Amino acid sequence: MANNINGLDHAVIAVRDLGLADAVFHRLGFTLTPRGEHPEWGTANHCIMFRQDYIALQGAVGEGEVADELRAFTDLREGLHGISLGTDNGAAVVERLQAAGFDVPLPRSLSRRIETPDGTATLMFSETLLPAAATPGIHTRVTQHITAERERFPEWLDHPNTAIGIASVTAIVAEPVELTTAWDQVLGPHRSVITDDTVTIHTGRGMIFLSRPDDLTQLHPEAELDDLPPAPALVALAVLVADTDRAAQWLKHNEVEFSRDREGTIRIPPSEACGIHLEMVKG
Repeated sequence: MANNINGLDHAVIAVRDLGLADAVFHRLGFTLTPRGEHPEWGTANHCIMFRQDYIALQGAVGEGEVADELRAFTDLREGLHGISLGTDNGAAVVERLQAAGFDVPLPRSLSRRIETPDGTATLMFSETLLPAAATPGIHTRVTQHITAERERFPEWLDHPNTAIGIASVTAIVAEPVELTTAWDQVLGPHRSVITDDTVTIHTGRGMIFLSRPDDLTQLHPEAELDDLPPAPALVALAVLVADTDRAAQWLKHNEVEFSRDREGTIRIPPSEACGIHLEMVKG
């Protein structure tokens, strides 16, 4: 566990309307938490919880620097906005990355008010926004969950599509190979594996793929290259599911557009998933 980072903690999908996004992902077979609000950021979210990681559908609802950032993003498009790496000691992450030469700010406190099966709760986090030089190509934070014991309930982990975790996220960048040095400084030596011009980053929990825009179909065969946002941008999310047949049945029942390959992997176009290429892979 290099620099006290233990892997991918969550992926953030920026949306214009949280109510609509909630309905979209329910239709895809996910169970979502009730809406939670971040008063420090002026944002709110619905989360798709798994045992070790999660997906956050996030929107701007008030005033704040992060809310302004989300509005600027969703003025152009909806989709994957960033990721967060997990840690049990945010201060140690900052200290080690600063020692490695990165200009990393001190951790800040963040709260989230939410209705849980046990009543109203205020969840507490410590978060740090990493500089672009540390994780080039991907907007990245480091998150420590202070009240982790209040974040997961059995009913929140039970998804009709049998989803159990995040497999990977994919970003398009101009030159993937040139970014490996920085990522290895953050996550540890040899975490970045180069295959031709594509990079696979092993975070310890979940993978990150870096691809040139023109090479994206090597990873995601049905991606429409003409519809991609300008690089750098996160464009695809793969979710682990326990049973791809059950997931496909749910999608078919809800008349969701999707395709499958010989291995059973399900591919859902951005038009059905708030702007992201969404895959469901056997976990």
